[in-house]
Amino acid sequence: MKKHAQLKTYVLSSLLCLSVFATATLCFANNVIVGRYLSVAATSAADQQNLLKQQIQIKFPQNILTIKQAIKFILQFSGYRLCSDNELNQPEKEMLSQPLPEVDRTFGPMTLKQGLQTLAGNMFYLLLDPVNRLVGFKIKPDYRHLYQHVAINKLSAQEGD
Repeated sequence: MKKHAQLKTYVLSSLLCLSVFATATLCFANNVIVGRYLSVAATSAADQQNLLKQQIQIKFPQNILTIKQAIKFILQFSGYRLCSDNELNQPEKEMLSQPLPEVDRTFGPMTLKQGLQTLAGNMFYLLLDPVNRLVGFKIKPDYRHLYQHVAINKLSAQEGD
């Protein structure tokens, strides 16, 4: 009976050792040794898999004057680009032509997606085409009536001249 208990203990100990070894092997299987005591996972970083999660910290040069120029500036090395003007409605075109606010000349660190939304403002949805890597904007319904009201006032003012 004592031998049976010892055999059982040896078998359980062996199984425990094997499971620890198997787990360790799986953990280190996807690692690349980069130094004597250092290894790193052989996978891409989250911001490489989702380009809009890359961290940015921006200080715009003085020649960046409009929101459109600022958006193009932060997109230039991101892998994304701003959609063409003919794909945008009038409210979005006007938002892009607005001067870059002084408070937005320096911002971050934040994700690229947060930076784009900051520049456009909360009145606009950020539209993404991940297949073609295009960025666009659309005015939110709550603000569309305000834009239409402003557009009508502009038109009335021009007719009065």
